[in-house]
Amino acid sequence: MSENYSISLKPVYSKTIPTPDGVKLPNGWSLSWHQVETLKALRDPSIDVIFNTAMTGDGKSLAAYLQAMTSRTSTLAMYPTNELARDQEKQVQGYKDIFKPQKDPQINRLTAPILEKYIATGKLSSKRDGIEYFSTNSEILLTNPDILHYIHNFYYLIGKIDNPDRLFRRIDEKYKLFIYDEFHVFSSPQVASVINTILLIKHTGSYHKKFLFLSATPNEFLKSSFQKAGIEPKIIDPVAVGAYKFSLDASNHAWRQISQPIKLSFPQGIEPNLSSSYKWIEENAETAILKFFHDYPNSKGAIILNSIAAAKKLIPKLKAIFEPRWKVRENTGLTGETEKSQSVAEADLLLGTSTIDVGVDFRINFLVFEAADAGNFIQRFGRLGRHKGFETYQAYALIPNFLVARLFADKSHPLQDGETYDRVNFNNAINEFWTFKNQFERYPQRWGGIQSFYIYSILKNNAHMKEKYPNIDNKFGTSIQRALGIKLEHMKAQYYRCKGEKKDKIIEEARSFRGSSQLDCAIYDLTNPDEPEAERFKMYNLPGILNNFIFELWDKNSFMEKAEKAGVITTRFDKALCYLKFKGYRDVREDWHFYYPGNLRELAKSGKVQVLPDKQHELQGLEISQRHGYGINQISDAVSRRKLVCFISDRDHNFLGATLGLPMHFQAYPLTNEPEDRHPRYTITFGQDALLLETLTWHWKPKDNEGWIC
Repeated sequence: MSENYSISLKPVYSKTIPTPDGVKLPNGWSLSWHQVETLKALRDPSIDVIFNTAMTGDGKSLAAYLQAMTSRTSTLAMYPTNELARDQEKQVQGYKDIFKPQKDPQINRLTAPILEKYIATGKLSSKRDGIEYFSTNSEILLTNPDILHYIHNFYYLIGKIDNPDRLFRRIDEKYKLFIYDEFHVFSSPQVASVINTILLIKHTGSYHKKFLFLSATPNEFLKSSFQKAGIEPKIIDPVAVGAYKFSLDASNHAWRQISQPIKLSFPQGIEPNLSSSYKWIEENAETAILKFFHDYPNSKGAIILNSIAAAKKLIPKLKAIFEPRWKVRENTGLTGETEKSQSVAEADLLLGTSTIDVGVDFRINFLVFEAADAGNFIQRFGRLGRHKGFETYQAYALIPNFLVARLFADKSHPLQDGETYDRVNFNNAINEFWTFKNQFERYPQRWGGIQSFYIYSILKNNAHMKEKYPNIDNKFGTSIQRALGIKLEHMKAQYYRCKGEKKDKIIEEARSFRGSSQLDCAIYDLTNPDEPEAERFKMYNLPGILNNFIFELWDKNSFMEKAEKAGVITTRFDKALCYLKFKGYRDVREDWHFYYPGNLRELAKSGKVQVLPDKQHELQGLEISQRHGYGINQISDAVSRRKLVCFISDRDHNFLGATLGLPMHFQAYPLTNEPEDRHPRYTITFGQDALLLETLTWHWKPKDNEGWIC
């Protein structure tokens, strides 16, 4: 048996149709079926919500912006990563240059770092003023769903000076089309947030709004929530209507090729651990990766990994092999902005993580990738084959051996070594045979409704809102209860119970979009000697630091002083857990765990989300237990003093992950109350993940079977 299973993927062709009335295309252009159907839906006053599920590479972005390019439609587009927003800003500017719309729409990008820069340089006095400035001066504004969420949850306002609708009314009146791109990367907390936002817009707006969701793998929970609220989404699905073909007669010009034929290999030796993919790349860097570039010298490639540390450790190894003939570049969450902005265009071989796997369009014919779940696999694999001009296209999927066996070797295997498949059947096989990923469908009823109640209480009790929007509390309240399956009276009781127990941080977590960054540390990164000084100052999560990095503790004043001298805006570092210098990467992951010097058995039995430390209830703080590492005692002290929203389970974190289908980057860590314990049997989760885990395990009996938790 060969070391790899290999299959071939057929090319994909998308159906094109005649240009609709009122649309003038550049010479030689034609529109795909889904692009025309999206335009029709955007023009139809009876449709509020649209889901475009076209395949990756089939021009969903053009479908979204065609209305703005051909008629004056103010558009607010939201992207899950800043890197994707940056990439799409270039794309939209390109559309503007090609279509040359008469009204010359102004295009801008708005992110938290951009807001902070404007405030720090004195151009604006507050985030509120920044949002007003950008919305006033942008016909097309590219941002993220977090900002829109916080605007519609009454953040950014200044005390009693501002009415609750000061910001959201400005946004809602300005923009006619709201685009949510790649929304499948989010889970039920973000679904609940988006439903809250859209229903608030719908019931307070005097103008008809459109909400367009772009995703090759749409969120069924989001769709059903709209339906429960009485909003039937328009689903634009090219697969369902036969708008894709996988072979083509040369004389047929009504189809456009959107994906090239690809050879996809599955190495059989990838163990289900964090280092196996890294080792495969290290061992095959010359025999597989470099050989491909020698065989096809004009190639461009990408390696997309789950771990930033793995990508960082591979960079110098691959540069030593590939350069100077081929340029190796990186694009990860720890890559400086300068290199990020240049890496996609410059690289012959690009190493990245989740910063590049969602939507970013790069021209490659070689891909090595890990995947965390079926949707992630399809998304990352979709980066390959989007552009013509290469002699061949090759991918290696580094997924665990038990999943490879399911696909190729088990009794009901859907794939056979050496065979050829079309993309639809292949995607179906990946979705069906991959280990399930939990969608946390109980979250809206348990915690997502906290947002709903807070919005409802403002609508009901604020005099300005009651006067300006008559009966708005009843309209919003009725819709949101149906959509999320909640009772606002129950949410009210839960809200005030947390208030009464002084657990406001839990409310803050439930009202957030992606959760807070409770364990983020400020770092000064010394690992890349070519990085500009100002870009060495970053934020990173403590568990990732303890796992993978060699670091040195630094005091806050020295860190801030050095950052200010480098011209860095330091406000984002104010609430960091601690301040560190990154000096290198560990060859082997460090063994560490959380330690709680108290009665873990009772905390786990309670089945409740906690805030630690809690002096009112005599609950102590957490600490870090690690065998090695300079400064670990000081870091442990910082952790023990910080109020942390957490949930404690008496099940091992590996058991929880496998049994409950927890996502790969779920914040679940080993915990013990025995100082010398090297095999902790408890698990602790933090922030929004603590709320999520609680919704899955609240009905479990304790492991020692002492009683029923409810």
